[in-house]
Amino acid sequence: MRSRRWVFLSVLFFFPVHLSPLRPFVYAAAPAEMAIPIKHVGIRGNIRIDTETIRARLLTKEGEHLSQEKIQSDIKALYEMGFFNHVDAETEGLEGGIALFYVVDEKPLLSEVTYKGNAEVTTETLKERVLIPTGALLDERLARSHAKEIEKVYREKGYDAVTVVPTIVPQSEGRAVLAFTITEGEQVSIRKISFEGNTTFSDRVLRKQMKSRPYRWLTSWITDTGFYRKETLDADVENIKIFYLDHGFIDAQVRLSEASTEERIAIEVTEGHPYTLRSIRYTGNTVIQTSALTGAVKAVVGDVASRRQIGQDIAAISDLYGEQGYLLATVVPDLGVSREHRTVDLLFRITEDHPVKVREIHVVGNDQTREKVIRREIRISEQGPANTKLLRRSFQRLNNLNFFETIEITPTPVSPGWVDIDVKVKEKKTGAISVGGGYNSTDGLVGIADLTLDNFMGRGQLMRLRIDTGEARKTYSLTFREPYLFDSNTAGTFSVFDTARSFSALNTSSYRERRVGGNVAFSRSFGEYLSTSVSYGLSTLEILDVQPNTPQQIKDQVGERLTSVLGLSAAWDTRDYIFDPKSGMYHSLSLEHAGTFLGGEVDYYKVASDSSFFATPWWNHTLSLHGRLGYAIGLGDSQLPFGERFFVGGINTVRGFDFGKAGPIDPATGEILGGNKEVIFNVEYLIPFAAEAGLKGVLFYDYGSAFDQSEHVRVSNLRQGAGFGIRWISPVGPFRLEWGRNLKPRPGEQRRTVEFSIGSLF
Repeated sequence: MRSRRWVFLSVLFFFPVHLSPLRPFVYAAAPAEMAIPIKHVGIRGNIRIDTETIRARLLTKEGEHLSQEKIQSDIKALYEMGFFNHVDAETEGLEGGIALFYVVDEKPLLSEVTYKGNAEVTTETLKERVLIPTGALLDERLARSHAKEIEKVYREKGYDAVTVVPTIVPQSEGRAVLAFTITEGEQVSIRKISFEGNTTFSDRVLRKQMKSRPYRWLTSWITDTGFYRKETLDADVENIKIFYLDHGFIDAQVRLSEASTEERIAIEVTEGHPYTLRSIRYTGNTVIQTSALTGAVKAVVGDVASRRQIGQDIAAISDLYGEQGYLLATVVPDLGVSREHRTVDLLFRITEDHPVKVREIHVVGNDQTREKVIRREIRISEQGPANTKLLRRSFQRLNNLNFFETIEITPTPVSPGWVDIDVKVKEKKTGAISVGGGYNSTDGLVGIADLTLDNFMGRGQLMRLRIDTGEARKTYSLTFREPYLFDSNTAGTFSVFDTARSFSALNTSSYRERRVGGNVAFSRSFGEYLSTSVSYGLSTLEILDVQPNTPQQIKDQVGERLTSVLGLSAAWDTRDYIFDPKSGMYHSLSLEHAGTFLGGEVDYYKVASDSSFFATPWWNHTLSLHGRLGYAIGLGDSQLPFGERFFVGGINTVRGFDFGKAGPIDPATGEILGGNKEVIFNVEYLIPFAAEAGLKGVLFYDYGSAFDQSEHVRVSNLRQGAGFGIRWISPVGPFRLEWGRNLKPRPGEQRRTVEFSIGSLF
């Protein structure tokens, strides 16, 4: 027996055994009477990872007998640490037993990323689109994942045959370089898109359902369309099928033709026939009466069985339940299809479940933004009832902060009658420093330096320093806004400014004005949509450098005057997204009163009202209606300061007219005089023809004018302008280009204007 054991240990000593979870052990377990004791457990191969940290994960201990099961568990545990590419086990003979060593191969630290073969996509673009942080652990799986992300960038640009090969190049001290070798292939341009078999809908209508477009040399470089992308084309085929389902063609089939190529895409359509709704019924509803459900559902018996409308009706029914706390209610449509009669019997199967309350609200993703900035916009509370209407409003309020790229609000059931609300945000850069220039048709060339911190120190505060210097205007301003002053529902805004502006007539400088001062305003919300504010401003207005051709009304106000003004305003705002609204409305009423009793040198009051309506009638197009009324008058012996007059005409009021030219004008000099009354109506129709690039077209009609104190407001005297334009969020700032036509020009007036601006907000 002793000789047999000695022979076995001798074999172990001279031929170390390598253990790995990827291959079976090469030894056979010894009989119980031949159990092998472990005299020592060691670690080999580790450089950065502490030995004791590794030991702490091991089940095998010194003094125990060798166990294949424990060794396998140890190797698995070391792999789960995430630090190692490979883990093996080795044994060496010792007197009276063996020594067991776990041999680890540490993942290297990424020191550098290199790219080879990328001619059409710059290295800077790849680094921006595929974030690969140096200093992180690197392995082959991660390298392949990054390679697929790079391939995705190329496919988005039409390089569908691209291949990216990642290589890990070891360096000294446990570091490595990740090298990508890129074979770009050719960028394939789509020359033609055609359809076969469609009789109900034209080729033009079906193309509108697609993101793929034929290549156009004039616009494709802007819109990044016109290139073959297989994933996009597959989605387009599905979208066309969905379009047919939305119009009741239940049996419609859509596929790529066998004759289709990457350059010439042919799509086969088998339309079938439209089906109509024969009946609409409900089952399972006890909390909400059938009459209420019928009122919420927009599908009508006799209309086509539209997939889109049925989906919208499911959402409407779910909202009815969600607003009463039944967040987990489900609505499933059951379609009874009669192909013989081409009809559908629609049955909504409702499972009401139970009303639920909110246990906890979890906020994640806010690395910079303080959690309270997010929580104060959420309209439901912990331990309170859940409500889908309030969840939607919470999303709108968070979105209107403009701090986040994406926002997800998800109810998660945690126990019967309770849900947790998970709020997941992805922050975007809210601070910006821009130094550049622009041009607009009112002020000419403008140099701009702007420092804006929209989410200052993650507190949700606004800090802005802006300098505009141009041919006709110079502005210096500093603004600070605290949306929740002292953690209350009151917002505070403080600003100081210094503005100088030159006015001209007949291409000759006529006079200059300079305004220096500051404002403080406090606003408070009442409910979800109503807000009021009170403000106080103190400024000096100086009119200087008056030329002989300047009208007498302006000469009468030469010099410097101190203005002390108190303002009150109220606003009702239901817009879905204040920066690009597609639905909702905005109404405001403001009143300013300047007087000597406040320490100023002029007396006047000024009142203005604004109303805007937004709707999306179809195809994600936006229709907006806007109206503005204004009235101002000097009190006592004071004249209305010239700078407080209303100037109508130009890109922000009535297009088709130069700045101020849709109001009173001095007939002798052509100098704009402004008025003490204004009436403005604007209609805009916005069409997003390249949504990914932020490019929109706009059609507009403007109707308005300003009136002097001696004039009566007459509808017949309102000026009319109409035209079209382009709006684009360009890399150098917002761009606005609009062609306006004076619909009823008077003698001596120009018939049309082209106005544009770059580098300023619109």
